[in-house]
Amino acid sequence: MSRQLSYEIVADGETDRILIPIIQWSIHQIDHDVEILEPEFKRRPGTVEDFLSDYDSKTMLTFVHRDAEKISLEERLKEFEPVDRSDVIPVVPVRMSEAWILFDGSAIAKAAGSPSSSVSVPKMSGIENIADPKSLLNRLLFEAAGSPTGRRGKIFKDSISQRRVSVAGYIADYSPLERLSAFKRFQDVLAASYPYPVEGTPV
Repeated sequence: MSRQLSYEIVADGETDRILIPIIQWSIHQIDHDVEILEPEFKRRPGTVEDFLSDYDSKTMLTFVHRDAEKISLEERLKEFEPVDRSDVIPVVPVRMSEAWILFDGSAIAKAAGSPSSSVSVPKMSGIENIADPKSLLNRLLFEAAGSPTGRRGKIFKDSISQRRVSVAGYIADYSPLERLSAFKRFQDVLAASYPYPVEGTPV
């Protein structure tokens, strides 16, 4: 019988569903053969500590998203220090989640509905320094669609949140993110907390 893995994402908002493909890709780097079940998705009211102290997860892993925003990665991770739970995996992109999907111009073009468009994406070395990744991604999507105006432009702008989520789904390989310190830290914690023994780890 194949292994099955249940997990959930605790996040700030609905558009943080862009994390689902990233998390699933990362799990399969650890355990290629595991069957990943459909994730639960929860919105977190209050602080990380307050929420997790009273929250009884029914899944094997709980990925808790928190944008770093205007403070350092290390400072944001301190919010997790009082949480003594082996199932909790902090997911803390520098600035915000959209930074982790800005590197793939082809995926952005597809999400914009114009797969043949050429999208100029930022260099990976500077992605963690972008002040507002969400606004940049919105602009790249809009430009890839040909900067529509009038009724078409309004319809496109109304769909922009879902298009951001679609970008993540179109990315097949997230390995370029392994050059980012925040992503590497996420991978390391995930590997240490993974509930099944895999090849190369002690049973």
